[in-house]
Amino acid sequence: MATNRHPVEVWRLPEEERRAGRRALTWTVGPDGELAVLVVPEQYATPPGAWPFIRLPFDGEVVVLGRHGEWRVPLTGVGASPDHLALLPGHRILLTDARPGRDGEDWLPNGVVYGADGSPSRELLLGDDVRALVTDRDGRIWMAYGDEGIYGDHPMAIPGLRAADTRGRPVWSPRDRPQDRLPDYPLEGLAGATEGRHAWLAWYPSSSGSYLTQIDPVDGSATTVPCPVRLPAGFAVRGREGVFLSRSGELTRHLLVGKQWKRTGGQRLQLPGGIDPGPAHGRDGTLWFRSGNGWYRVEA
Repeated sequence: MATNRHPVEVWRLPEEERRAGRRALTWTVGPDGELAVLVVPEQYATPPGAWPFIRLPFDGEVVVLGRHGEWRVPLTGVGASPDHLALLPGHRILLTDARPGRDGEDWLPNGVVYGADGSPSRELLLGDDVRALVTDRDGRIWMAYGDEGIYGDHPMAIPGLRAADTRGRPVWSPRDRPQDRLPDYPLEGLAGATEGRHAWLAWYPSSSGSYLTQIDPVDGSATTVPCPVRLPAGFAVRGREGVFLSRSGELTRHLLVGKQWKRTGGQRLQLPGGIDPGPAHGRDGTLWFRSGNGWYRVEA
């Protein structure tokens, strides 16, 4: 299969929308390669670098670009921070706040599933300090957590890596199969990707180095190998080939030989607006990332 090994621009927020004061915030790529971008009126967006990055509650829409064209899903009165955006089967949308609230001793839901018409249909509790989130074709939600969740008291986050179904029920953690135990205890989630039926999660422990864990959801088996990039913004895998994007904007290629990734090439990306240091997304050997007001893809 022919692949394009140089970044190709896929989409950018139309200039007329920018002039009208609309801003693109959280984004993702769905399991079938659909680019989805949350766009909100400027009145809800805080200045770049500010935290929180959006004023609540907010109205907006999710722009989705798939193989059959573009469609938009309106959202109104969203009351939680959209730290993570994901697509689920049936053209449903998942928005997740990285940190759930609490009511006394009880945790409050931090994920909301929206139908294809933009109406909220279900609330989920997905654990505390969600740092990386990716969904698969069957609707499983794969997550890697940060240190405040892992060393906190929400049980979903404590293993460091986790999968849940669309009702928020845990369906996998590295503790399910002791024979596949991780080489170290996770401290921080970094990025996620899918390749066919497999999910990949990048994370690092308290010691040096970082890891990639590949999970087969059919039997729950997992394989972990060292990650060739200490802090990847994102990565994509196709067979034994992988492409990784560092947070500084370096794109590197690697070949998996045994349990080690061997570097085969790299380049410093020079694109308009600079590389967004936020999450990049990997789907079936294609890495998607943002630069300025454009979204790009590059093949492993």
